[in-house]
Amino acid sequence: MIRIKKEALTKMIPGLFVAFMAMYVCSCNTDIQKVKALTSMDSLPDISIDNIIVKQSESGNISTQLTAPKLKAYQAGNNPYTEFPNGIKIIFFDSLRQPKSELTAKYGISWDNKRLMEAKGNVVVKNFAKQAQLNTEHLTWNENTRRMYSEVYVKISTPEKIITGKSMESDEVFDNWVVRNVSGTFYVNERR
Repeated sequence: MIRIKKEALTKMIPGLFVAFMAMYVCSCNTDIQKVKALTSMDSLPDISIDNIIVKQSESGNISTQLTAPKLKAYQAGNNPYTEFPNGIKIIFFDSLRQPKSELTAKYGISWDNKRLMEAKGNVVVKNFAKQAQLNTEHLTWNENTRRMYSEVYVKISTPEKIITGKSMESDEVFDNWVVRNVSGTFYVNERR
């Protein structure tokens, strides 16, 4: 049986610690550029909020309500923006505070100075009164003109027909819309 004296063990501990740390540091395969990129102040949001609800009002009435699981705001520089990386839902209300239309998407970004918002990934816009629904992968909402538009494939479904096309434009509540470059119109047969 090997017996180690207390004095010898006390002398070995610092050496073992240094050897262990040297092995640990050498075994790490860090890329300094990656570390700098991840910790760069430019890539970190100025504001980060989970489970946010924002209500906007006009003349004392709620006009829109935005909900998102995550908000990241980047306010530095000349082009500040707010990102919704985990999805977004916007409800537009009428003057009686009833939901008129709704927009949902997997990703959203709002350009503060331009007052433009882009929705990407499984974008769905519903007009409840007209029972109309828009499906697309990319939609831009211009807050100044109160218009929405898409320059990619769109599908609009109503109780009477389904229209597909390569682009569309609408007012912000999806009341009056126009599909451009129509690629198909399918009429819904209600006979059963």
